[in-house]
Amino acid sequence: MITIYGLKNCDSCRKAFKWLNNNSYSYNFFDFKNFSLPDTLLLKWIEIHSLEKILNKRSTTWRNLNEISKINFEKNYIKIIIKNNSLIKRPIWEFNNLPERELTPGFDEAHQSFMLKIK
Repeated sequence: MITIYGLKNCDSCRKAFKWLNNNSYSYNFFDFKNFSLPDTLLLKWIEIHSLEKILNKRSTTWRNLNEISKINFEKNYIKIIIKNNSLIKRPIWEFNNLPERELTPGFDEAHQSFMLKIK
């Protein structure tokens, strides 16, 4: 089973949903706006993918973080990301409740190729 974490209004998530639906994949979706992200799950994603790949520094949320949060980010990144979950690059992918190392956050042609291999 495919599990996707993200935001339903996120362009990358919408592209992923459309592609999955058009290719007859079933999936579960957890919207960060309606889902309380546990610290343990975020830490698991960071362990698998790295903070650099999880953190979306191009986001409006990152640009709008106050300077104190940015300065102290390395010490408090878990709390900051949990509080501002739109800092997470989306979508995040899991297969059978496990993050997939080969499938980094986001959605592009590499993700489509990977999905076609596992179908």
